[in-house]
Amino acid sequence: MRFLRTKFLPILAGLIFVLFMTNDFGLVNIERTAIIMALGIDYEESAKEYEVTVQIAVPQPSTNAQGENKDSLISEKGKTIAAAIDKIGITTGWYPMLSFCNLILVGDSLLKLNVMETLNYFIRTDKIQDSAHVAACDGKAKDILSASTPLDSISSFTIQKILGKDIAKLDRIADNSLKTFTETYYSKSKSGFMPLVKKIEIDKSPEGSSNGSGGSGGSSGTSEKEGKKQYIFDASSTAIFNEGYYVATLTPDETLFFNIEHKNSLDTFLSLDEVDINGKKTAVMLGINEYTKDYRFKIEDGMPVYHVDLVFFCKFEDADIQTDVKNLNPTAKIPDSVLTAAENKITDILNSLFSKLISSKCDLFQVEDMLYRFHYFDYDKLSGSTLSLLQLKTTVDCQSEKSTRL
Repeated sequence: MRFLRTKFLPILAGLIFVLFMTNDFGLVNIERTAIIMALGIDYEESAKEYEVTVQIAVPQPSTNAQGENKDSLISEKGKTIAAAIDKIGITTGWYPMLSFCNLILVGDSLLKLNVMETLNYFIRTDKIQDSAHVAACDGKAKDILSASTPLDSISSFTIQKILGKDIAKLDRIADNSLKTFTETYYSKSKSGFMPLVKKIEIDKSPEGSSNGSGGSGGSSGTSEKEGKKQYIFDASSTAIFNEGYYVATLTPDETLFFNIEHKNSLDTFLSLDEVDINGKKTAVMLGINEYTKDYRFKIEDGMPVYHVDLVFFCKFEDADIQTDVKNLNPTAKIPDSVLTAAENKITDILNSLFSKLISSKCDLFQVEDMLYRFHYFDYDKLSGSTLSLLQLKTTVDCQSEKSTRL
């Protein structure tokens, strides 16, 4: 046995070495490949054509460190998405690579149609990863990708940071992936959601504030952007879908308490416009940390009921009032009137959220799936009318953060 291992081990090592060498070391020939970082899709109803806009990383040598924008936007049209992408390869001379594409933007023209008919291409092809972010646009996807932003040299990088890097754990963005959107579309609930990306124009910097003396290479990148409109992006609202069709938009507050159902909420903020503190009406910003949460679906007396039980520990972040510092200390006891106002606001948001879901027939909390999985004997009787018959029962308890230290 030892003789056989000694004899065949060099042969096996040689075969592995040959296979490794013939793979070109797994490198991508960037001179022949268009590396697509983001993809936007719009639809022209009159021509019945898709317009696909891709943001391509163009490798260019540079002798200075001015941080210029190295991206290129290319748009092509086709009767199908695959045809438009193929045209991009023909017109640029580069093979369009989608392996690094982490963002798919759907323009508002497609929100009038079944959006799943558009996303089906990305589900069937193995050229793109199914973990890519999907987002709807307030306007054309092409305009979102072409918008200049001071935050990054490439607009899609900024959007991906907003969607996927929720560092502060604010739970304000209802981020979704291609895979998850597809799974919920083909589930019993047939519903889904996407963050709604909006661009917001910002004021330009005062004249002369960013102009250098003109001698250094570092100032040329800044001067190129002078006169151009610049934007930041907001994705705190959420577009919701029923059977692939856009039906409504969740407000930022509604999005927050939808997210809490499936995210661990820390350092989340709640704004109260007018509460009573020491006899004065004032605006307050509370920090709320999720202590316990319970989102559950039940059948009670033959009727579908959705229970939401939430307990938050709250602390003062800010208040528009002059008082002793100790009274606004983060660990100070919050007046009962403020805690009651917080509980009432959260309850109102939850009621508004579920009313919107019921009126739009969007089963965002997957109650139809839970009915099928956990209450199968009631499924034939309630299926199809579960959402319209659904009753919401909420319990919200807000406590002072100080109570956790006792």
